[in-house]
Amino acid sequence: MGVFHQGELVVQARAGVKEHIGPIGDKFIRDFMPDQHRDFFSQQALLYAGLLDNEGHPWASPILGEQGFISSPNAQTLSIEARALIEYSGLASLSAGDSLALLGLELNTRRRNRANGLISYASDQLLRFEVEQSFGNCPKYIQKRELQLDAFAGLKAPRVTDFKKLASNDLVLKQHLEQCDTFFITSRAVIKGQAESGGVDVSHRGGKPGFVAMLKQTNSSKQRLIFPDFSGNNFFNTLGNIVADSRVGLYIPDFETGCGFWIKGHAEILWDEPKEFTYAGAQRYVQVNIEQCLRLDIATLVQRSDVEYYPALDF
Repeated sequence: MGVFHQGELVVQARAGVKEHIGPIGDKFIRDFMPDQHRDFFSQQALLYAGLLDNEGHPWASPILGEQGFISSPNAQTLSIEARALIEYSGLASLSAGDSLALLGLELNTRRRNRANGLISYASDQLLRFEVEQSFGNCPKYIQKRELQLDAFAGLKAPRVTDFKKLASNDLVLKQHLEQCDTFFITSRAVIKGQAESGGVDVSHRGGKPGFVAMLKQTNSSKQRLIFPDFSGNNFFNTLGNIVADSRVGLYIPDFETGCGFWIKGHAEILWDEPKEFTYAGAQRYVQVNIEQCLRLDIATLVQRSDVEYYPALDF
């Protein structure tokens, strides 16, 4: 049995890469972390997580801590101290057996590694994560910037009440989305034979300001957003999950103010170019019908340097 599920295989076939990408996936997607990945995760003060709420809907959220709050006792395990994820997100609680996806991303070096798996232990002091899939990603579409990571030291965890509910047509949200150059998307797929929580994946998306558009949903007062899908590794983890289960969660940081936006919705792949929005370099598009929006004004991910856009975005 290969490393890709049916949804991923459907998208790979539609994109014409299914035959050659299978052996590549079998080689590069491992059920353990190589030493380089273990060292990488252990050096981070920031991770991005994909998790499920009590209704099974995926959310994306950062994990903040001081350098050293993540450790890897062996090639299958990551330990996260002080339950930083649960305390910070305010979106869901994790228990043993729950699915979790982790993305380590150094914006200043454009290095990133991913790990998907299950929670094996959860307490108020420790979260233990067992890896089922581990793989690296190339630096494509990552905007280079330096974050004030030292600001995480002593950061008090926001409470659920700190998250403000926004209308999907909120003007500040719309303005930020249309100016953002980076966001994170969590998707899931319930696969026969797996745990009921299903597999979860969190992925980075990047582009120049304007690569995300916010439009009205058809026959509804709610909003939808559209963004292009550029050439990538052809694994199609996110798009494959969307085929299997349309539920997604987005985290959109504002690196200038440090606040963040969260979006919950249902996604679909647009294989043909939509009339309302086109973007150079797009191979297809993803549309998200927005169901819920949250905002957190507590400054966290603040940049200390100007942004350097990924060169390949000059289509």
